[in-house]
Amino acid sequence: MHWHATLPPRRYVPWRARSTCRNVAFMRCIAPILLRALVLVGCCLGSPLVWGAADEAVSPSRIPTVTRLVKAFMELESALESNIQAGNAAALEKTLTDDFELRTGALPSNPTPRAEWTRQALAKPHRSAAIEQMAVHDLGNHAIVSFLETSSAGGKRDPAKDIFVVDVWKRAGDQWQLAIRYASPAGSRDFVIPGASKEMPIPKKY
Repeated sequence: MHWHATLPPRRYVPWRARSTCRNVAFMRCIAPILLRALVLVGCCLGSPLVWGAADEAVSPSRIPTVTRLVKAFMELESALESNIQAGNAAALEKTLTDDFELRTGALPSNPTPRAEWTRQALAKPHRSAAIEQMAVHDLGNHAIVSFLETSSAGGKRDPAKDIFVVDVWKRAGDQWQLAIRYASPAGSRDFVIPGASKEMPIPKKY
């Protein structure tokens, strides 16, 4: 005797209905994840840190402050100038490397050696000078420091005597020493250096 199992007829479900069921199941799984993501984004947007960063990017009216590196070399350059003004030869020589030299834009191939520069600097101290628009590039054991040295007489600035200075500082243990100074009259902004930007610098709070 043979038994034959009779299966109930298979219910036909249209393809569109099957697709809808799959979509509903998928949405039930993904909905909690999307909800958590939206909450996280909302928290980030409401964070003061994020808004503060955005404010910094879109507030050109704010005056940028100097970096720690610029502040450090501003103090070194100011101490160098103070030693010159005070006629402190011993302190000045400690600031310079043994092979220090000065090169100027007018005579770039005729460097002024350390002894001659020191003698002339102390014999004819600079007029009242101020440092502006400083930038520092840290190269490890060396640092390239550039700035505009402005002068004034009787409290009045004389732009014709502004000097553009590039100093090369060399690390000596825990100290820095001035190895090379490049200096040239700043000149007029009407004289355009090929490839140079014509935009005015943003004033910094020193």
